[in-house]
Amino acid sequence: MSGWSEARETWDRDVRAARSRARAAIVGLGAMAAVGAFTGLVGALHIALLRRAEVPARAWELANSLREAGGLLELALGLVTGVLFLRWISRAVAAADALELVRGFAWTPSEAVMAFLLPVVNLVQPYKLLRDLHDSLAPDGAPEPAPRPVLDGAAGYRRVEVVHAPPAGAVHHAAIGVWWGLYLASGVLGWIASSLRDTTVAEFIRVRGVFIASDAAAIAAALLAMRVVRAVDSRIAERHRRLRYASDDELDGRLVERDRQLRQDLARLPGFDAPR
Repeated sequence: MSGWSEARETWDRDVRAARSRARAAIVGLGAMAAVGAFTGLVGALHIALLRRAEVPARAWELANSLREAGGLLELALGLVTGVLFLRWISRAVAAADALELVRGFAWTPSEAVMAFLLPVVNLVQPYKLLRDLHDSLAPDGAPEPAPRPVLDGAAGYRRVEVVHAPPAGAVHHAAIGVWWGLYLASGVLGWIASSLRDTTVAEFIRVRGVFIASDAAAIAAALLAMRVVRAVDSRIAERHRRLRYASDDELDGRLVERDRQLRQDLARLPGFDAPR
């Protein structure tokens, strides 16, 4: 078994795990968006009830029960989705590093997870991480293998169907920035709403309005996050396809390019003498 055969097996395993975790993260994010819509509607129900001349006791009790259930569901799903998302990030970074033969990926899986968990650092680093992950997996970073014919006989003996590459997803850097900005804004709005007084009807309505704004930001952030995960996942799949079906000579050429790039980088260091 050649070295590249072993590398292909490793790529298959890493990419399969990364794509499985991406699907789980997308399901969790979709559930979070649904819960955000539910809690937002409950908040709107509270406001509608308070604007009536008389508030039916049963309706008010139901709204409060729904509010408590939505809050518990939001907390539980938030924790689960956070774990699923970080598990995907960790595996996606590992896969990106394995699939980048020339330079490797600038982040390690542990650095990627810490970017989301460390206070202050997590104001900016998650955006930088997803931006770098998205860009490092650009399709032109690996050779394009020739289209593969489908020889199952379904197309008839006069012509042969050919498998073409699926389009790799892409998102603009601004969309990644807006996603993380909305996520942070949702947390800030929720904190503001929790700290406001709600002893009068007018104050309660104001608090509910801020909570609804927080829910709207959370829904938009979850939907954008789903798009970002899908784009990165499709790029991982495309990079894997290109390397998986590249010839050994093409892959050897990538290693030669890596060595040349390494020598160039080292030559920039002061006092370094390149070997002749």
